[in-house]
Amino acid sequence: MSVKTLLVHIDDAAGAIGRVEVAARLARDVSARLIGAYLVPTAEITPSLAALIPGDVLARRMNETGRAQEAAETSFRAAASRAGLAAIEWRAPAGDAVEEAVVHGRCCDLMVLGQPDADEPFATFSSELLNAALLGAGRPILVVPYIGAQASLGERILVATDGSREASRAIGDAWFLLQRASAVKVVVGRLDDAEAARSFTQVSGRLKEWFRDHGIEPEVERYEAETGDHGEWLLSRASDFAASLIVMGGYGHPRLRELMLGGMTRTVLKAMPIPVLMAH
Repeated sequence: MSVKTLLVHIDDAAGAIGRVEVAARLARDVSARLIGAYLVPTAEITPSLAALIPGDVLARRMNETGRAQEAAETSFRAAASRAGLAAIEWRAPAGDAVEEAVVHGRCCDLMVLGQPDADEPFATFSSELLNAALLGAGRPILVVPYIGAQASLGERILVATDGSREASRAIGDAWFLLQRASAVKVVVGRLDDAEAARSFTQVSGRLKEWFRDHGIEPEVERYEAETGDHGEWLLSRASDFAASLIVMGGYGHPRLRELMLGGMTRTVLKAMPIPVLMAH
């Protein structure tokens, strides 16, 4: 996959600047344009609503909102300048922030979002935005931990696959990073229905050939976790491998009335110490 446009979500959380710095470095390294999208859970003040709010309260609210947006834009442009980026764009879409994240995300090659931080006041909003973008934007998403990320993003990459459509999409969307890695390990878990009858030897052989077609010599191993939390097992395996990036499918439960992320995906997003590239 050729990446020419990155979109990074920016808000007022403490971890936003670290997320922007990761996106700026990546955009520089792959010669991509970087879009900063300022999306916060602020209710839109319509003319009818404004008429009900005292003038001094409305003015104070507008000033606070404007100052926060200006500070975020200043930080975004400063991070882009430090990375040596010239091709940048700032956006502050009006309307529902979650819906706008999906709409704007559909017109980029990669979205860079933040891991929800339970200690932040808008953690619920961050989770809703990430959930909606992953399941609705149709684009790969690089999730950056709220604690930040190593400068050597993707030097060692752990790929998790169960043969599913989502996992295949994630691998295909990650070639631009996988081809830059110094080491790649692929862990093969319980296969989906289409692959269940095939042996690990057959599946691993096909995976190795696919990776070699892209100039990559991966190490492939069987997913050994049979019981317990598979997300925790995956994070532990990534730590053992000293990975600086995980590539995996982002799984959901589409039959539910409200789309929800699956258990393994939730665990990884909650406890991830390194960035994760996901696709759905």
